[in-house]
Amino acid sequence: MRHIFIINPAAGKHENALNVVPEIEEFFTSHKEFGTPTIEYTNGRGHATELARAYAHSGEPVRLYACGGDGTLAEVLQGMHDAPTAELACIPCGSGNDYLRMFEGRDFRNIAALVSGHAQKMDLISCDDGVSLNIACLGMDADVAYKMVKYKHLPLVSGSMAYNLAIADVFFHPLGKELTITMETTHGKVERKGRYLFALAASGQYYGGGYKGAPMARPDDGILDFVLIKKMSRLSILKFLPKYKSGDILDCPYFEHFRGTSMTVHCDEDVVVALDGECYTGTDKHFSLCDHTINFVMPANGAIKQAVFSAPTASGGQKKALSGAFENKS
Repeated sequence: MRHIFIINPAAGKHENALNVVPEIEEFFTSHKEFGTPTIEYTNGRGHATELARAYAHSGEPVRLYACGGDGTLAEVLQGMHDAPTAELACIPCGSGNDYLRMFEGRDFRNIAALVSGHAQKMDLISCDDGVSLNIACLGMDADVAYKMVKYKHLPLVSGSMAYNLAIADVFFHPLGKELTITMETTHGKVERKGRYLFALAASGQYYGGGYKGAPMARPDDGILDFVLIKKMSRLSILKFLPKYKSGDILDCPYFEHFRGTSMTVHCDEDVVVALDGECYTGTDKHFSLCDHTINFVMPANGAIKQAVFSAPTASGGQKKALSGAFENKS
């Protein structure tokens, strides 16, 4: 298997992604049994996708390491997700790295652990504009992701700080979108119509620099989590955001949660849609499950158990416990 490192020099602060290059070279020099690594540097938006596509469809087994932030990971994913002999690994060098937050205790920054790790089948979200490994959303949070770009490269601004600045920007503009939402859930077809702050389809739990928008989601369970947040007053938003960041939203009256395989959203006006932070616009969007599709590499440093969650059912009635484990199969 070839090991291809796709490095985004602009990711993070202080050339964080470039600092990983000596570690890569040192490891492969000392462990020649893994062959000679290929190191590629991106030169702009979309280049990581081009590189990933070329290597993933070369006909030989490859492990592609996205060395950057969530944007770099999303771009590499777009280029390789449909190649059966390609594996996706991530070395976090960006300001957010939200997808990896679920796997607490895993050392994704450890080159030896990643190279020695094994791929696990994870779910994807398919959308009209591409695929998402983590969370696909539209509404206020997508507007925030769109505006976050202009803040995250400012000096001394972290990923979470850029997200909070973008929230403040969006907060003082008209809030809520009139949405028509249709979902195929584990309890059958569900329809909703009304004014919503946002709607999201999730395989992962975190986005926006650490906001736990889908606290019950699991990336390997063959099901998507749909979260709807109804429009609320600005004062209510200020009270809601700390709970949303921590994932403590299960009893919030504005919150609805469903689990299923697809969600279609219509809006009479163009809305921003964010796939793992990459933004697009449109009026009709369809999100669907691609279960156990991507070969995602977990570091070879032990099994991590998932927490037990208390989650409302689709009807908002009795609560049930969800538990499981993100198991290391190495």
